[in-house]
Amino acid sequence: MGDVYKESPQAPSHFEHQITIDKREFPSWVKQNAFYMMNQLEGWCSYEKAAVLIDIILKLKPEIVVEIGVYGGKSLVPMAFALEVNNKGHIYGVDPWETSESLKGVNNASSEYFWGVYVNHMAVFQGLRTKIQQFNLDHRISLIKSSSERASPIANIDILHIDGNHSAEASYLDVTKWAPLVKTGGLIILDDLTWFEGNAYTQAKSIEWLNTHCAKIAEFQGSNVWGMWRKL
Repeated sequence: MGDVYKESPQAPSHFEHQITIDKREFPSWVKQNAFYMMNQLEGWCSYEKAAVLIDIILKLKPEIVVEIGVYGGKSLVPMAFALEVNNKGHIYGVDPWETSESLKGVNNASSEYFWGVYVNHMAVFQGLRTKIQQFNLDHRISLIKSSSERASPIANIDILHIDGNHSAEASYLDVTKWAPLVKTGGLIILDDLTWFEGNAYTQAKSIEWLNTHCAKIAEFQGSNVWGMWRKL
């Protein structure tokens, strides 16, 4: 079981000393530029979480990163920028950008309104594509407009970030379909561990699966709670 940490890119104990992060290793302009991009995107990823994701990519220099649940790209683009700084690697963003998929398993009136009425999924998708071009990150990013279930598997994943539909069924499908595609020793990140809807913690079964099949490295507490596992 991993320890609990505040979101921070510096502390090496985040990763049980298996990944050593030193803030002096990477120039400050990397995160400054990433945050500038984030400010132009839809989504909820915090600067603190983005900083951790950036540090991991700068340190590990992955070849293949996959994000399940992209929305406006607020976590995808900082990771892509870190790949660009490394001058290697590619990130695949899987998201249907469809109202029907966003509403699957939703059991909350405010969420139903947000995803069913308020959000213009196609506008968010097109806006992200435009920003990716403006940021000159086209060659680092492939957007896969598909549900997690329908999308073709991607093999040999180095880092997997799961932040899709948080309903119990959708979350469990995301984890059990994509986590086995991660390389031995690769990282799996699951967002919103304490998501509560319909009188239940909807990600509980997904967390149990990860705890059984992977080694939990850390749990981060900031604007939300998210966890990191290493593939066994």
